[in-house]
Amino acid sequence: MSFKVHIIQDLYYGFNEPTDPQDLKLPDADLVILNGNLSHHGKRSILYAFELANMYPKIHFVYNEGFNERYRMIVDKWEGEVEDSMKIRLASSNDWPKNLHWKDPRSPNGLDILLQTGQTVSVWPCFGFPNVHSYEGDWEDTWFYCNICRGQIPVYKLESDLLPGTDLKIYSDINDWATPDFIHSMFIKQEDMIRDWEINLKHYGILVTHLNPYNDPRLKNINYSAYRIHLDKRLWVTSHQETPINFLGAKLYSNPGRGLGPRGKMLEVD
Repeated sequence: MSFKVHIIQDLYYGFNEPTDPQDLKLPDADLVILNGNLSHHGKRSILYAFELANMYPKIHFVYNEGFNERYRMIVDKWEGEVEDSMKIRLASSNDWPKNLHWKDPRSPNGLDILLQTGQTVSVWPCFGFPNVHSYEGDWEDTWFYCNICRGQIPVYKLESDLLPGTDLKIYSDINDWATPDFIHSMFIKQEDMIRDWEINLKHYGILVTHLNPYNDPRLKNINYSAYRIHLDKRLWVTSHQETPINFLGAKLYSNPGRGLGPRGKMLEVD
């Protein structure tokens, strides 16, 4: 028995921008994976996810944050703030659609989803931090430092309340941008959990990573490697992948962009 998967990512909707009707027309899918950068802000992305899930109650949707939803436009005031807020909303909200699934990245369990075909699939969505080995130039010029914020630093913890290189005073918290050690620690955490998930799979496995493990253009001038896994004859959903390829045993697949063209694409999984 087969099932049909549709991918949506990289829509980059503005905060108050209405949804294009073309992006509300879905093919006859069983599972839709929303793989990040749906908008420039997490609240707008959740709104779009709610729109689709309520319009198509028989289809299951998996929501995975991109860097816009998680690390750039939303910044933790304390560790785990975003995840805790999502868990509370999922547990206590009366309007959260039953067919919309989100995984706490700290949880060791994947999402086991019973499709309308009668099949159960196990989906593991995550950001997909790579193992960075080296990089060209200064770290502060890398995509990670420019886009991945790991939290905020209160002014009282700074060596000076003056903005570096200026005589301007800082009156509020400042963003704490990613370091190589932070990226490596996130890679190790995700890899360990994904390997346990892979080894213990009881259903068809679908790995979802916002960053492309093969050749992500955002990681130009960075030498990196992917997780040490082998998803034999499974599906790996990612971004920035124009042509599907076999990668570490899995079918590496993405479907970026707005409009009628991307919304008409669907992958049938045997």
